[in-house]
Amino acid sequence: MDVTSFKKLAEEEKVILHSDGIVVTARREWIIEGEDRLSYTTLIRLIECCREYHWQKDILPLTSDKSVDSICKILTCNFANPISVGSLIFVKYQIISVRRRSYTIRFKVYDTKNDMLCANCDMVCVFYDPRLQKSTFPPDPIIRALSCMWQQLGESRDEH
Repeated sequence: MDVTSFKKLAEEEKVILHSDGIVVTARREWIIEGEDRLSYTTLIRLIECCREYHWQKDILPLTSDKSVDSICKILTCNFANPISVGSLIFVKYQIISVRRRSYTIRFKVYDTKNDMLCANCDMVCVFYDPRLQKSTFPPDPIIRALSCMWQQLGESRDEH
């Protein structure tokens, strides 16, 4: 798999965009020779593409300050089930916590054909100023938007 960015994935593949994630089909070219399923590194690349989609959709429109970025501090993943060639994969994201300088985003990867959870990953993203090369406080609109997304998660949990 030669996909390293959401932009490249969207240019090369048919990507279905959802408000909370992306859907792609697992391609033969993404699978390591001699194997019949996606590798964990390919899955991490797809998760990173979904994170980029979230950043472009949810964060960038809230600021004209291009010095705001985020970097991964912690990535914890559980790979529950393999993903085969041709599987329609839904990479879904949710904001599960918000702090002043960071937030945690959860990715769930589903095989939609079998409605099966294949991976669950939590990523702690630290806000980062690339010019100063250090962590930073993001603009208030970003924290408010992320907090709203986090609260919506809590409300949906309360309904079930």
